[in-house]
Amino acid sequence: MSAGLPAGSAPPEDRDGAPPAGQGSVPVVVLVSAPWAGPARPGPTVLRELGRRWGTAVRVLLVEDPSEQFLEECSVEMLPNWLKLVPVTGASSAADSEEMILGALTGTDLTGDEVTLPGPWRLVHRRTGAQPKHVIDAEFGPGH
Repeated sequence: MSAGLPAGSAPPEDRDGAPPAGQGSVPVVVLVSAPWAGPARPGPTVLRELGRRWGTAVRVLLVEDPSEQFLEECSVEMLPNWLKLVPVTGASSAADSEEMILGALTGTDLTGDEVTLPGPWRLVHRRTGAQPKHVIDAEFGPGH
C-alpha cells in the first residue's frame, strides 16, 4: 500500500458509499508498518482494536510495505511509525507553512479493504517504534 497521490487526484468513495473521510474534521491515525519488521508485527492488531474503540471519531489506516516515495514524504526512518493527521482546512498550504502536508493517503481500513482518503493532510503527531496500546490510545485517540 502507498500514499501520496497528487492532491488534485480524484480518489474513489469508500466501499460503503459514504463520502470519503478527509473531508471534514475527522483525523486519521496512520500506522506505517511491514510484516517483515519484527517490532511492527503487533501494530496492525493494536490499530484495529483502537479503531473499533474510537468508532467514527478517528479514522484509521494501515500502510503496510510502503513505497520509498511515501517513506520520504513522511520522513519515516523506522518501522513501525504512527502518524496522526488532520485535514487541511481553509487556505493553508505547504507554501504557507513549514508543517508536513501530505496529499491523498492510500492504505487498508479496519476491514482490510483498500481505501484512499483525499488530502491534503497535515501531520500533527508522530510516534516511532513499537508502542503499548495505552500509549497510542492516550496520544492519538479522540480529543488528543
